[in-house]
Amino acid sequence: MDKTAIKNFAIESRRKLIAAIKLQMKVLGITEEQISDKLETSTSEIEYYVDDRNPITGSNIVKRQKLVVELHEREKATDYETAYNELVEEVAYTWFNRLIAIRFMEVNGYLPSRIRVLSSSSGRNEPDIMLRSEADLVPYLGAFSNEEQAIMVHASETEATVDMDAKYRMLFIKQANALNANLPHLFEKTNDYAELLFTPNYHDGVIQHLINDIDEADFDVTRGGQVEIIGWLYQYYNTEPKEVAFKKRKYAETDIPAVTQLFTPDWIVKYMVENSLGRYWINVLHARNDPRSEAEIAQVYHWQYYMPESQQNEQVSLKIIDARKELTEVKLEDITLVDAAMGSGHVLVYAFDVFLQLYESEGCSKRDATKNIIQYNLYGFDIDARAFQLSYFALSMKARQYNRRFLTLGLRPNVFDIPEYTDLSVQDFKDLITTDQQSSDITRLLKAFHDGNSYGSLIHFTDPINFLEIESIIDVKPGEHQLSFESIELEEKNIS
Repeated sequence: MDKTAIKNFAIESRRKLIAAIKLQMKVLGITEEQISDKLETSTSEIEYYVDDRNPITGSNIVKRQKLVVELHEREKATDYETAYNELVEEVAYTWFNRLIAIRFMEVNGYLPSRIRVLSSSSGRNEPDIMLRSEADLVPYLGAFSNEEQAIMVHASETEATVDMDAKYRMLFIKQANALNANLPHLFEKTNDYAELLFTPNYHDGVIQHLINDIDEADFDVTRGGQVEIIGWLYQYYNTEPKEVAFKKRKYAETDIPAVTQLFTPDWIVKYMVENSLGRYWINVLHARNDPRSEAEIAQVYHWQYYMPESQQNEQVSLKIIDARKELTEVKLEDITLVDAAMGSGHVLVYAFDVFLQLYESEGCSKRDATKNIIQYNLYGFDIDARAFQLSYFALSMKARQYNRRFLTLGLRPNVFDIPEYTDLSVQDFKDLITTDQQSSDITRLLKAFHDGNSYGSLIHFTDPINFLEIESIIDVKPGEHQLSFESIELEEKNIS
């Protein structure tokens, strides 16, 4: 893996995406200083904000209106300039994440259509998706609106660069939205304004650099590529925001992810997992009277960073043996490994590999083991929504690697974005609360998560909360990416 190439690509991509988004916003009459009114030459069907060479028509008029509403809404919590820059940053990393995810999926044949979106399987300049007809694409991308059909026809007739770019932009966004059915917490339904601000093309810019600058083999799991490349790209993407944050005397909440998201090297990850999960499982085997030594078992699993326990005196050894008796009935499904500050999921991804080894040693197939690992064994939390998305994607791709049907099973990794509630109080639930205990528990929850994005995994409760009581009065959606009550209540059964 050429990390220099990966770093250069990630840093430059962030710059290019932000510059392209700001340029598009300027065409819409929106800058860091102000939101302009439309020019007098505008009509009910065509709007102009800069000059008559940049018309805004059709659905784009409504998308711009939504963009303005979003900016004004964000401005309520800060100043306009900050709201503008935060929105630009958010749109940039949203599309960066999706570009990288689609690249990983197309290289490994994980896209439902098996049609490449960013590149050509035959070495052509145009991505494969540009050569497919509407009829070929409808089963995977959904029906085309009249406006989308017109874009397809016009591009075919003129083959002009600007029209081909319009076609490609439309197809890329349709593909991203279609993937919501398979990976809903990464490919969330796109905000209209995010679609309006994304202007990709395949002949130069970020996509071309992604294809040309990073070896395809780095994404291909059949040729030594690993899903961990997602984590490296994310860390390098944050290089410049991190440098800016380090120069500050006081970090803002939005700076915390950039200055704390450090990708853990492979050997450290392996050392941590092998000497926690691995050691626990060896203890289980010894409780079952497995005659092999720690070193012998570790060698079977190829755990090169496993450190056998140091020699203990007789009294301590007897206590250890006695404590292990309770492990005789432990099943793999009972073991929970929790990463409370998961970042982009590097520890969880390797833990997935180790769990897979353990399940196979117990006679389980890779396909069934994959489902169990995702459902029962791995949990992760982070304050950074971007990191959550990448952990979610990384574990989903590990599962897809060993279970071809995984993306259609409706399962999702148990990874969560720690929420923050700054605008809720117990009074907002007064019509639902029926007991003093419910009122007390909700008050404690809201207080604990008032600054959730700052405290993250440091949040804890000294006294138990009755989550069943709370769930009985409110609409809880455990499927959402943010922390559910079930997750907060999670007991770290064996490994944490």
